[in-house]
Amino acid sequence: MPGRTCPKSTLRRVSSLCVKASKILMTSGAETARVEATVEHIGRSCKVPVESFATPTGITITVGEDRTITTVTRVKNRTIDLSKVIEVNNISRDLAMGKLPFQTADKAVDDILHKPHLYSSEIIYLGQAICCAGFAIFIDGQLITGLPALIVGLLAKYTEKLCANLAPFLFIFINALVVTLFADLCCCLFPSMEHKTIVIAGIIPLLPGLSLTNALADLMEGELVSGIARTTDSLLTAAALAAGAAVGISLGSIFT
Repeated sequence: MPGRTCPKSTLRRVSSLCVKASKILMTSGAETARVEATVEHIGRSCKVPVESFATPTGITITVGEDRTITTVTRVKNRTIDLSKVIEVNNISRDLAMGKLPFQTADKAVDDILHKPHLYSSEIIYLGQAICCAGFAIFIDGQLITGLPALIVGLLAKYTEKLCANLAPFLFIFINALVVTLFADLCCCLFPSMEHKTIVIAGIIPLLPGLSLTNALADLMEGELVSGIARTTDSLLTAAALAAGAAVGISLGSIFT
């Protein structure tokens, strides 16, 4: 690709690839420094100057030098799909090393952008249920505790599906509330069960572990805006979980 004064068609193609790659990374759980580094690798491999500024809720990319194209993209939905992060990283690395033509890389990123989640919804439900059961058995040391935790894992995932269109922190609050109320019900029916074990097992998969890890990584990389934003997001998520569990325990104490 040409140097400083690139044709606008070239700039558009490079800009489009950078935007698609960065959006996949940001919505799939990558840290901000990785997003910006990937965009720079793509620009360098195409011999086009690229500047980017990424935050958890938006990405700004400027392609070119004498003649430029600037694109601003909003990031509204964020999830965890590290398989997509790995795939985009591999594409940008192969493109930078000259192993992959630009057109092939662009098509591969397009495929990833429209690719469904690696696992089906049934597998995701089953995985969360097994994780919750495993946490309960690990905490309590009794196999019988794994059964209500298995059910609470399925219930938490189903609640997530029903509340997907709500504000993120409200959905987290409701999820923790539902998990705690189910634990209250289990302890009413079976008094020998440990209430706290079921609650902890149901809430652990909802904790913002990756978000907090990315926040620390961004802060150590000097990405202050993204680091502070992610830290705030993690703290508010934890607060919403705590509030939902507290309300559930309070409601449970009224009826028990």
